[in-house]
Amino acid sequence: MQIAHEHLQSLLEISRMLNSQFEADNLLELVLDKAMHVVSAEAGTLWMLEEEGYLAPLVARGPKSEGLKGLRLKPGEGLAGQVVVNDEHCLVEDVRKDPNWSSRFDDSTGFITKSLLCIPLRGREDVIGCLQLINKQGQGYFGRADLEVAQYFAGQAAISLENSRMYTWQKGLMHSLLRVLASALDARDHYTAGHSERVCRYSVLTGAELNFSKVDLEALERAALLHDVGKIGVRDTVLLKEGPLDKNEWEDMKSHAQKGAKILEGVEPVHLAGKLFEGALYHQEKYDGSGYPQGVKGEDIPLVGRIIAVADTFDAITTDRPYRKGASFADALAEIRRCAGTQFDPAVADAFRRAMLKEYNLVQQVES
Repeated sequence: MQIAHEHLQSLLEISRMLNSQFEADNLLELVLDKAMHVVSAEAGTLWMLEEEGYLAPLVARGPKSEGLKGLRLKPGEGLAGQVVVNDEHCLVEDVRKDPNWSSRFDDSTGFITKSLLCIPLRGREDVIGCLQLINKQGQGYFGRADLEVAQYFAGQAAISLENSRMYTWQKGLMHSLLRVLASALDARDHYTAGHSERVCRYSVLTGAELNFSKVDLEALERAALLHDVGKIGVRDTVLLKEGPLDKNEWEDMKSHAQKGAKILEGVEPVHLAGKLFEGALYHQEKYDGSGYPQGVKGEDIPLVGRIIAVADTFDAITTDRPYRKGASFADALAEIRRCAGTQFDPAVADAFRRAMLKEYNLVQQVES
């Protein structure tokens, strides 16, 4: 395929940008915006196949593009549908003369489609959608040169889109599996059902208050979900005991931090699993060094552990137990503040308090 020299630099830059993106939403917008720029299109739509077989306009640009929301093309419907079904590109100078043209969108919005390019997006095994570019800006029409450039671009975009989709699916699968595991652990004791999910939520709110990046928030979320995984190795007679624990039972209960760390230390890759290990091992440490299992203190306790420690304690205080009723959020926040500097990192405790006040609108209740 011959690409005009003036397009090569633009295409190389676009390829570099596509290969640096993994988040689906950002990638879809980038694909369409750059494709329209390359061929000087007035409008464009990125159609993607849904599991049911329909084509959905995931991103649209140009006049009246809002009118595409909610539109679904049946398999083989319109030029886009034909391109996907047949796995063949389409260059139409005048859509009114093409029998495959579906005017539903133009009829409903008043937009006038004159000419278009439609190129299948080929994944490794199947067509995953198509790139539709509409109306050459100015007085001209799309030609063979535009088609060649768009085809080259669509090939690069399809690979990046498929990688992004797999990345999104795999990340979703991992989060689902972690949540199922956390729920299974919590289910051993009906009094703590939902504990890991709540600790996760409180931890993420605190991380956001501390200006964590998106990547760091996701790592914190995973660590908080699995902070109690070591309780899988604690006997039911200890874990479910409704009264005070004796010395030996307490030692067994305390062992869950080390047991959790032992379970998680084999998770790979290490650079992504490190926070899981830290959350399990350090969430029972105290800022003054009086916690367990290692008795570390201050900033020697990883930040993930310091955050989960506050969230974990807060949930324990506010959850009903057989021998006591859970405290109110206001009273629990007062206790967190009282223990700042001894049990908790003062900065983390303050960020936790701010996050909870914002999330649950507790300002008047707490400060009155």
